[in-house]
Amino acid sequence: MSGISENYNKILSEIEQKISNPDEREFVKNKVSELMLMFMDIIDKISDVTEMEMNDIEERQKELKLKIDSVANKVSKIEGDIYEDDENFDLEIVCPYCNHEFVADLDDEDNEKNEVECPECHNIIELDWNEDDDEFDGCSGFCGGCHGCADDHYNEDLDDEDNFENNSDEDDNDDEDI
Repeated sequence: MSGISENYNKILSEIEQKISNPDEREFVKNKVSELMLMFMDIIDKISDVTEMEMNDIEERQKELKLKIDSVANKVSKIEGDIYEDDENFDLEIVCPYCNHEFVADLDDEDNEKNEVECPECHNIIELDWNEDDDEFDGCSGFCGGCHGCADDHYNEDLDDEDNFENNSDEDDNDDEDI
C-alpha cells in the first residue's frame, strides 16, 4: 500500500505544478481522489470475496480431512484384521492314514513346517503348501475332504456327454426319415 500512497502523492504534486488555476487544480485533485477511492473500494470488495472463499475452502478441507482420517482409521482396522489373521490360522486336515479329521492351529512360524502329527494315530502328515500353483489342476477327487466328489461329477459329465451324443444320433436319424 505504501507504493500506492507514494504514487498518489506524486500525481497530486504534478497536478499542482502543471495546473495554475486554483479552481481547476482542486477539481482535478478531487476527481483523482474519487477515482482512487472507487478503485480502493473495488479492491476491498475483491479482498473480502477472496477471503470468504478461502475460509470456505479451509472449512471444506477440514471436513475432508476428518472424513479421510475416518476412512484411514477404518482401513487400518481392516488391515489389522486381515494381517492379524495371517499370523494364526486353523488348517483342517484329514489324516491319510486313519481318515481322522482335525484342525491344526498354525502360526507364521509353523508355516515353514512341512509336516504335522495326527492326534489320533500319531503318524506324521506331510503338508503341501501349493508352492507350485501351476501344477494344480483342481480337485482330483482323491482327498479325504471331498469324499471323491470329482469322480461323481466326472461320471455325471460322461453320462451327459453320452446322452448328448445319443440324442444327436437320434436327431440325425430323424433328419434322414424326413
